[in-house]
Amino acid sequence: MKSKRIQLKIFLAMLISTALPLSITSGIILYQVSQTIKDDRDFARVRVEEDLKEAIDEYARNLNETAYQIYSNPDLIRSIARDEEFLTDSRTYDTVKDIREFFLSVYNQSRLTDIIGMSLQRNDGVELGSFFPKLYPHLEQPYIQSLLAISRSKDDRPTTILRYESVYNEPIIQYLFPVRSLGKPVGLLVIDMKEQNFRKLVERYNSFYKGQISIIENNNRVSYHTLPSLTGTEFRDNAGNRNVIHMSVPLESSGLALNYTYEINPKLLWYRTLAIIAVGISVVLALVISFFLSFGITKPIVNMHRKMTRIQIGDYDARVEVHSQDEIGFLGNQFNRMAETIQQMIEHDLKLRLMNQESQIMALQAQISPHFLFNTLQMMSGIADMNRVPDLKLICQSLSNMYRYNMGLASEWVTVKEETMHVRNYLVIIGKRFAGRISFNLAITPEIREYAVPKLILQPLVENAVEHGINPSVSHKGFIRIGGRVDKERGILYLYVADNGVGMTEEELDGVRDRLAGHTAQDLTRRTSIGLYNVNQRIRLICGEAYGVSVISRAAKGTLIVCELPLRKGGNNEHESIDSGR
Repeated sequence: MKSKRIQLKIFLAMLISTALPLSITSGIILYQVSQTIKDDRDFARVRVEEDLKEAIDEYARNLNETAYQIYSNPDLIRSIARDEEFLTDSRTYDTVKDIREFFLSVYNQSRLTDIIGMSLQRNDGVELGSFFPKLYPHLEQPYIQSLLAISRSKDDRPTTILRYESVYNEPIIQYLFPVRSLGKPVGLLVIDMKEQNFRKLVERYNSFYKGQISIIENNNRVSYHTLPSLTGTEFRDNAGNRNVIHMSVPLESSGLALNYTYEINPKLLWYRTLAIIAVGISVVLALVISFFLSFGITKPIVNMHRKMTRIQIGDYDARVEVHSQDEIGFLGNQFNRMAETIQQMIEHDLKLRLMNQESQIMALQAQISPHFLFNTLQMMSGIADMNRVPDLKLICQSLSNMYRYNMGLASEWVTVKEETMHVRNYLVIIGKRFAGRISFNLAITPEIREYAVPKLILQPLVENAVEHGINPSVSHKGFIRIGGRVDKERGILYLYVADNGVGMTEEELDGVRDRLAGHTAQDLTRRTSIGLYNVNQRIRLICGEAYGVSVISRAAKGTLIVCELPLRKGGNNEHESIDSGR
């Protein structure tokens, strides 16, 4: 019970100390985000219900006042109603003139500054007059009849239409004003205005994220929308989306409804989501931390188990850190003593084995000593000289020099000059072996000789050319060329070995290149070109993966092997002497 009480106390303490502050902070963030969303909604409502509504109502009043000026001339109204050009009195009345003066008066004195055309028709479709300050479109009879039909469908009430295709080749707002005489409609006044000015008037109040302003008719059709493609479609309310704010207000002057929707800024939603995630993380962290603290007493036992596992896999230096004097501390001390005893026994056995291995190695070395081989070659050279066998003497001296060069382990780097001298010794032996069959050309310029290269890279390539290129070809005389060049701009030294041997087919060349690139495993059971792969691996290990060996070959033509090396001056001229210690 006490253990459970302690665990519960630790759990509650960690829960209060971690989750509570984070929860309070997250709650403050949530409150600020919610308050910002509410303030934006209130501000948008004021903008729509007062400012935008008033601007649209003012625009509608100006339209109505402009069109209503036609009633300032009663004679014109009576003339339209009676279809007469002369009244019953003796005074002559010119209808066309009055219509023209009316249009000019409206255009010059109206508060509407974007009028681009006006026309007046009788109810029977006869055009009484028109006015176009800039463009002069011809109003066809079907077009006039369509306007009269729209007016009748609206019960001969003033109607506003938004047209994106018009006779002016631009979007317009068209105001249809029925002209009445004694309460009966006798004509139709049409006022055309630029849609662009009305859109600027409306959209300047659209300042929220993805806001959309729309004006809806009584039949739920959209007469204006921020997105022109939705004008004329059926209005759809997306109030089901929790992240969309929707508000609507009636337009008293026209009987339409003004709608405004906008989305909550994604940044605010991100902050709100972050706050919710922080609350969740704080709770999870509190639970996890409390759990681990509650069961922390098992940590020494778990640690001891891990140390035992390390000893099991061979790490005999593993020891348990003891921080208590209780039973667990006593168990840890006993474990350390046991591990120390095991380590001492294994180290003693390992020393015995190493001593035995060293004895065996020394015995093998005594059987075939490098000094013994070198001295033997020198002795054979002396005997050949005494017996006047110059070829044997030359071979012994060349082989001795090669063996001396191979045993010089002071440095991985030598000069090109030293490497070519090693190749010359090999060529002497090969020249005796293939007398008259192979000719060599060593084209190394003095500029290249002082650059440093990894040791023992040229001789294996020359040997590869001899054994796999020249030797299998018995039909013609072999030729091997060894050369090099320097690319100072890229800092690269190129050494190449070319032969006119049997070459390789495309399939064989692809296989060699794949093995050089490491794409396929090297087939060690085939003793062909092993020296080529070894040289490539040594260059990559010593110089880096950017360098190595490349091969170009054609069947029955020959092979070119190119070594790409870093440009490096100098070399180690001091090699380990196999005579030292004699």
